[in-house]
Amino acid sequence: MTFRRLLGLACVLAGQLACLVCLSACGSNSASPHGSEPDAAASDAAAVDASIDAPVDAPKDAVIEDVAPVDTGLPDGGGTFNVFDHIPQFGIYVGHDPANYTPPAGILMWQYGTVFVTKLDAQQQSLIGSDLAARVTYYAQCDNYDRIGGVFFVVEPKGQMPQPTDPRIELVRYITPFSDYTEGALATHVYPNADLSAFANVLADGTHDVWIGIGGGSNPYSGDPCSGLTFDAGDDYPEVGFLYSLDFISTKVLLSGQTSALAAFTLGTDAAAPAAISNVQLTATPIAGTFDNTGAAQTGHVTVIVSGHGSSAGGDEYENTQDTVTLGTTQIGAFSTMIDCAPYAAASPDGNPGIFQDNTTDNPRNWCPGALVPSHTFPVTLPAGSTSVVLGITPAQVPSGSYFATSITFTSP
Repeated sequence: MTFRRLLGLACVLAGQLACLVCLSACGSNSASPHGSEPDAAASDAAAVDASIDAPVDAPKDAVIEDVAPVDTGLPDGGGTFNVFDHIPQFGIYVGHDPANYTPPAGILMWQYGTVFVTKLDAQQQSLIGSDLAARVTYYAQCDNYDRIGGVFFVVEPKGQMPQPTDPRIELVRYITPFSDYTEGALATHVYPNADLSAFANVLADGTHDVWIGIGGGSNPYSGDPCSGLTFDAGDDYPEVGFLYSLDFISTKVLLSGQTSALAAFTLGTDAAAPAAISNVQLTATPIAGTFDNTGAAQTGHVTVIVSGHGSSAGGDEYENTQDTVTLGTTQIGAFSTMIDCAPYAAASPDGNPGIFQDNTTDNPRNWCPGALVPSHTFPVTLPAGSTSVVLGITPAQVPSGSYFATSITFTSP
């Protein structure tokens, strides 16, 4: 019996594939380089190069917008459907496609097996309701460190295939727990449902193709839980850090309305063109951008996802912030990034227990291994034309090696 089969009987079974979500953000994709990981130095050095979302040089006119009303034929109560099932996450430093892996039918593999995308079909879109939520499930394998993962979407004209360089809009961000394939029941972790109600109409709009992506990649390393084990020739088990599944869940009817989705764009400089603010690493605060609304004024929501990363020299991983969101000249919302990691400690049997203690007092954090990075949504009316949007962050300092991974999106209705 092969090692893969033995593991499948004992713990988790490697099944299909995983997807990814980055603009220019993930580097080692370690959410917190702790130094004890054998290749942490190399991971940190590459942190500004790897990513989980769309490329930062996405064209400024690549907005996602449509004014057609949604007519989904939605049955009362919506429904639940699977988007991805046991999608593997290969290593972000490998630099080539997996030699012995082929994605399941209907799934595209990007970025050497660290990002996967699939198109929602008409039946799936018809099951999207007004209370849409995403449920991500993590299956541990060889990489037992905390990595950044996420879910995104890409909108294309009917029949047009997406490309890795197409602009993406981040839906969900999460951090993997410290676990591995030997941990029995703790080798599987189901995240809390992520609220996607602000995106429901856009994702259900059948006038264009909607592609969902998941991923972030992993980093199996020398000395990881799979090191020293014997595998059959061609077995890709040790190349997979962990796997993801994704389900969309709805229980309420979707109300029709005009749909629009716009990523805010950074302000261009002499050194860089404007870039979509969608899981992009930013090192200066406040974070300023613009929404370009080419139509009439629209009522909708602005959604912000932000997490601080960087563990050296008082890095932004080890703090929480008080943030404000201003659209034009009006402050539309405020929130704290303080989070208590204690409820997630049990999901990280391989982790340092100190990470999960005293997070609201003398051990502050703004994200937790095994948890979603919270999103913050505010109702707005977006005027026609170009409108500034500013994410204020206090404290504002960004030490060397730190950054704020940020997404700012407008959706209507």
